[in-house]
Order: sequence, then C-alpha cells, then structure tokens
Amino acid sequence: MNARVSRSAAVLAGLALILFPLFGFAVKLVYPGWMLVLAIWSSWLLIPGYVIQVVIAASALLRPSGVLRHARGAWRALTAAWITSVGVLGVGFFLIDGGDDGGSESAMTVLFGVTGSAEANGVSMVFALICGFLWIAGWVYLVVEWIIQLILLRQSRKPV
Repeated sequence: MNARVSRSAAVLAGLALILFPLFGFAVKLVYPGWMLVLAIWSSWLLIPGYVIQVVIAASALLRPSGVLRHARGAWRALTAAWITSVGVLGVGFFLIDGGDDGGSESAMTVLFGVTGSAEANGVSMVFALICGFLWIAGWVYLVVEWIIQLILLRQSRKPV
C-alpha cells in the first residue's frame, strides 16, 4: 500500500460520515410530515446502514492506521464518503414532506420563502431524488471499496 491521504482529509471525511446523516435528520425536522414518519418506520433499514457507515469512518478513516487512509486509490473512498454524506444531507434539505393539513414543503422551500409554490416543490423534489441517488450510490461504493481494501490488506499481510 503505497498511497496516503492527508490526515485532515481523512478526518474530515470520517466526521462527515458520522455527522451529516444526523444533520440531515435535523434539517428534515424543519418541516416534518409523513415522509419523516415513513423514515422512522423504515429505521430497521436506515440504522444498520448508518452503523456500517460509522464503523467505516471510525476504523478506516479516523484511526491513523485506517485502511482507507493508506490504500492505493484512497481518494476514491474519500470521494464516496463525501458523496454519500452530502447526499443524505441533501435529502433532508430537499425532500418534500407534508401532513394531514394538505401542505407540502421542504426545508429548502421554507428557507427560501417559497412555501405553497408548486414549481418550488417540484424543483425541491428533483434535487431530493438526485441527492437520494447520490446517497445510496456513494454508500454502496464506499462499502465495496472498504471491503476490497480490507481483503487487499489481509492478502498483503499473509506469509508467503
């Protein structure tokens, strides 16, 4: 393993993996509704994914000897970490949500003062879908990269 990413880049990516999902949830609380309830009901899917993400951050990015800090092509893992982190934060910010009162808004439409605008809701939902795709794709790529680097590390430490 001949590559090395800077300590600050790895630590920032690791912290983003841990904190951005929490920030995304907090941002979603700006305008809670049935989508938030659905996310809570599906937490049996979200929580294990977040736990895996925290394990990757803690063991592979935040530790000085972390596998993703010293791996060849470690920039790919850092890029995936940032993509999934920004994606989940974007979903929390852009996802349209509403309740029984008939109103549907997102944190973006509330922040920019365009509540009640069908066009703004449409734009917000398009961004939410893009961010959702980036969130999932980045997460899957990060997990795959982590597993590959663990396998390569194990093979390099095997006695010949």
